[in-house]
Amino acid sequence: MPKNKVNNPNGKKGSKAHDDAKNLLLTQLKEEFKDHANVQVKDEVPIATYGKKNIRIADIAAFIVDRIGNLIAVTWSKIIQVGRTNAQGKPVKREQEAIDDIEKATGVKVEFYDYKNNKFVK
Repeated sequence: MPKNKVNNPNGKKGSKAHDDAKNLLLTQLKEEFKDHANVQVKDEVPIATYGKKNIRIADIAAFIVDRIGNLIAVTWSKIIQVGRTNAQGKPVKREQEAIDDIEKATGVKVEFYDYKNNKFVK
């Protein structure tokens, strides 16, 4: 491969199929939480994990931010990662490591969506 050749022109943002799946799920999650004024639903949410990587970017997250004086507390409602699965139907290694880091840091079970097969994976 030439030195300047990039496998994925979108870089860490993922492929168009990844982006399309993420946007669909983001719209659905916003609809799910539309009656909860204090819940924010966003994509590409940085989470300090101090795991295999210090910061992980959640593809989609629903959360509440409370400000108490100078302190900020985040309560996580739902976190979704979008990616590919391996031959066994499990998230590929980099996705599983991100899921593990995020779950340990937040205490929330991360939902994983396989964008190639258009389904959530348990």
